[in-house]
Amino acid sequence: MSKYNVFTSTIGDYTVVEVKPRKLTKEETKKLRAIRRTIMGEYNGPRAARYLKISTRQVRNLKSAVYAYGDYGVIHKNRFHRPPIAYSEEIRKEIVDLYRKKENRGMLISHFAEMLIDEFGYDMAPSTIYNILRENRIRSPKRHKKKRKTNNEKN
Repeated sequence: MSKYNVFTSTIGDYTVVEVKPRKLTKEETKKLRAIRRTIMGEYNGPRAARYLKISTRQVRNLKSAVYAYGDYGVIHKNRFHRPPIAYSEEIRKEIVDLYRKKENRGMLISHFAEMLIDEFGYDMAPSTIYNILRENRIRSPKRHKKKRKTNNEKN
């Protein structure tokens, strides 16, 4: 397992490769600290298992992963992989661009989703289209805004 994330993007005829070191989450840092203590002999297997709320077998597996891969052995191996059924970035960008066109801009998201399915032949759930638009900070024009309570309404 590499200790770097490699990102590639194409700009015109050029392919740009970015290499960034992987960062550990708080939970992974906690795991690493406990596994290091078991390696140093401060914790035994059952104590580390109780601390991390996992089994002693998982502690042994994490310990061997830290020996093999270093600090990055505590990272779940599937963490940086995109699911194979996920929609590509091109399709997501196309949906957002279609919504931002002048004739579609004021549409309700549910109506826009129906239009995409009927007219453009997208085979995805309306909730997926809604989530894609929400990721790009597009909200439905008739969404309900939170009411602020005034002091008169509280009593």
